[in-house]
Amino acid sequence: MRKFLLSIFALFSTLAVSAAHITGGEVRYEFLRDEGDSKVYRITLLLFRDNNCQGCAGLPVSVPVGIYNNDNSSLFGGFRTVDRTTETEVPILAFPGCLTNAPSFNYSMGTYPMEVTLPNNNAGYTFSYQTCCRVKNIVNLTSNPSTGGDQGSTYIAVIPGKNKLIGGINDNSAQFQTGISVICYGRRFTLDFSATDSDGDEIVYELCNGLDGGAAVDAGYSTPAGPPHNSLSYQSPYSGLQPLGSLATINSSTGIISGIAPSVAGAYVVSVCAKSYRNGLFLDEHRKDFIVTVSPCDLSGAELDLSYSNCKDSTFTFTNNNNSPLNLTFLWTFGDGNTSTEQMPTHTYADTGVYKITLTVNAGGSCSSTAESLLSVFPSFETRFATTAPACKNVNVQFTDQTFATYGPVNKWRWNFGDPSSGVSNTSVLKDPVHAYNTSGTYNVQLISSSPKGCIDTLLAPVIIVDTPALRLPNDTLICSVDTLQISAQKDIPGGTIRWSPNYMISDVNSFTPLVSPDVTTTYTAVLTDPSGCSAIKSFTIRVVDFVTVAAMPDTTICRTDSIQLRIVTDGLLYRWTPTAGLSNPNILNPRAAPNASSTTYTLTSTIGKCSKTADIIVRTVPYPAANAGPDSAICAGTSMQLNATGGSTYAWTPTSFLSATNIPNPIVRNPNFSVQYIVTVRDTLGCPKPVRDTVYIKVIKLVADAGPRDTSIVKDQPLQLNGTGGDIYLWSPGTYLSDVNISNPVSNPKDSIEYVLRVSNAEGCTATDTINVRLFFLEPGLYVPTAFTPNGDAINNTFKPIALGIRSLDNFVIYNRFGELVFQTSQIGKGWDGKYKAAAQGTDTFVWYAEATDYKGRKLKKKGTVVLIR
Repeated sequence: MRKFLLSIFALFSTLAVSAAHITGGEVRYEFLRDEGDSKVYRITLLLFRDNNCQGCAGLPVSVPVGIYNNDNSSLFGGFRTVDRTTETEVPILAFPGCLTNAPSFNYSMGTYPMEVTLPNNNAGYTFSYQTCCRVKNIVNLTSNPSTGGDQGSTYIAVIPGKNKLIGGINDNSAQFQTGISVICYGRRFTLDFSATDSDGDEIVYELCNGLDGGAAVDAGYSTPAGPPHNSLSYQSPYSGLQPLGSLATINSSTGIISGIAPSVAGAYVVSVCAKSYRNGLFLDEHRKDFIVTVSPCDLSGAELDLSYSNCKDSTFTFTNNNNSPLNLTFLWTFGDGNTSTEQMPTHTYADTGVYKITLTVNAGGSCSSTAESLLSVFPSFETRFATTAPACKNVNVQFTDQTFATYGPVNKWRWNFGDPSSGVSNTSVLKDPVHAYNTSGTYNVQLISSSPKGCIDTLLAPVIIVDTPALRLPNDTLICSVDTLQISAQKDIPGGTIRWSPNYMISDVNSFTPLVSPDVTTTYTAVLTDPSGCSAIKSFTIRVVDFVTVAAMPDTTICRTDSIQLRIVTDGLLYRWTPTAGLSNPNILNPRAAPNASSTTYTLTSTIGKCSKTADIIVRTVPYPAANAGPDSAICAGTSMQLNATGGSTYAWTPTSFLSATNIPNPIVRNPNFSVQYIVTVRDTLGCPKPVRDTVYIKVIKLVADAGPRDTSIVKDQPLQLNGTGGDIYLWSPGTYLSDVNISNPVSNPKDSIEYVLRVSNAEGCTATDTINVRLFFLEPGLYVPTAFTPNGDAINNTFKPIALGIRSLDNFVIYNRFGELVFQTSQIGKGWDGKYKAAAQGTDTFVWYAEATDYKGRKLKKKGTVVLIR
């Protein structure tokens, strides 16, 4: 019967908690008593529920939890079921006086306590509870990649072991306050994540990543996993360090989150880690994870920080943390008898001290609000620190506070070593802590220091960590056996010692700048040991020779005005060329030489210390070939001419078009029909191997005579104006009826049909001819129009047009169909209708036409008629 009831209860519990419901959680632990080799703790899981959540399940009656031994990651005592003992209402912190669109909050908190005896171990224990079920649609999280829904939750507490509880001390976790604050979107807000510690430990607060639900797929997940636990996946631009955006931060001393709220209303996961320090030594990290609501509301009011400090100078600018447009008037009192009604006044204090500041907004109105704060004015205060870095990895770096304070001592320090992979040791509250980095790189270290006067300042500075100390030796080098060389070892970290080996022909094996004079090739090794004890080893080799070797390139000949690189192979270290004229650099091994003389001898002196040797290179110069392709020329199309190039012994012409040959100096250009630019490449046998090119342009003149239209018709007594083109000189034949046979545009008065021949020429002697046939009709000027046409594509009578004889201009020619539609119109003589209307061929039918024209005497003619289109 008992098993049956348990089964029914388990089924009921699974169904009851299937919906999302958890809004946040915290795990607290309380030390009860010491039992010699064990300690007894009361561990309490707090779960929060939003009672306004529609369709959400209630808080579970009991929860499965696990406790893991951090020494070996094993489950201690099996999985346990913890009953809920109470469910209480979460207090709502007082809303501001004038709040528009105020949200409705209704949260409850379930308490799940258990008492457990934990055997003493080194690394302590981790309490774990996991669930699938946060509330839905959280703005700053991504969807669960495995289910597509929202991510789950893990709530933990890490109870320290003997490696933290040094000297037999005991520890109680911090306890976060549980009140709820209103947050209006886009407005300044204050969110209280402060905690109390019954041991009096100092607490440092940080925003941190919330933990997802691991493998939990429902609220009844019965096997919660131990560490390590996975971080929540945040939706950009949010993160665990910026859960409410970049404009909201946490005060590391008070646990107050403040700033400007996101502009999007909705639910946001906020996770805070509270680190406890006792006498400057880290003990434990306590976490609270809560889903806060950003509401679409607005509020007026006076809001100030709890306190302010101005430790740079005596001038301070005052700002209301509430920037709502509902704030209409402002009254500031500065605590020294002075006031201001400005919205953001700036005030300079005459003396140091702590002043009480008061701000009243909307004084005398229904939304009047007053806030008070304290301002400490104690200039000057500046955070400074020194380190023993650059330092090696895995070696303690000493950090030394050097904060400057004119008034009062510095009494608090918050260090962040910029090394999150080191876990809890990444921070410290000691004045002069040490920290070891296990990876080389540059780390940004932050120190926040403060004084009892309320002064606080922050410094962020880089610290360089190296794998080994930086040690720089000279490059491998060469000396002569009679030389002495001073070597220098350079380092970045101050202090330290050096030791050279072998102790052979060296002045001081412990010097950073010893003298060496080996007579055989020797490799010297330096061992640098820095003040922290880490070391670096490097070597370099000195090669020793008894003489200098030099091998020069053969003597050579180049084209005059060219340059050549002088090539020498030598083991020398210093170089000197003479003469220096024409050299790019006389002090390098292989300079470029550009001599002007017909022959120059260049001498190199190659030196190793006190040893040297010389070598010569003779450079002779020969002028370039004097290529000449001849003058540019012009010829008539269809004729030929000869090219004549000079300046060398061999010739090559391009292009090859129209040439009789391409490898002789004087080829013939035969009958070109277009102009050509020829390039001749000239070489000689005098010693300059490079070709020289020249060009010649052959312009081909092609005359085209044009006597006018091939066939021209006129009527009796009509003068004909001829217009010839194509040349500079004109000759018409025969001269019958012409006004002048030697001009381009004579007038003809023919008495009968005649053919004229036009001959044109130019100054170069090029000629061309053309003819024009003049047909004379013994008719009166007029338009002669056919009565039918056949547009059938046979090239005969395909278009309908008037024949204009003695007509100067066709002023208008139109054609209409039987429906009175205009099917064709033109004023161009010789243009006719093809029998189509709107691109469609017309069928056999009769069409009406009308024409107007002006004859050669200036008389106006009008004519109309019909035409038959035959298909």
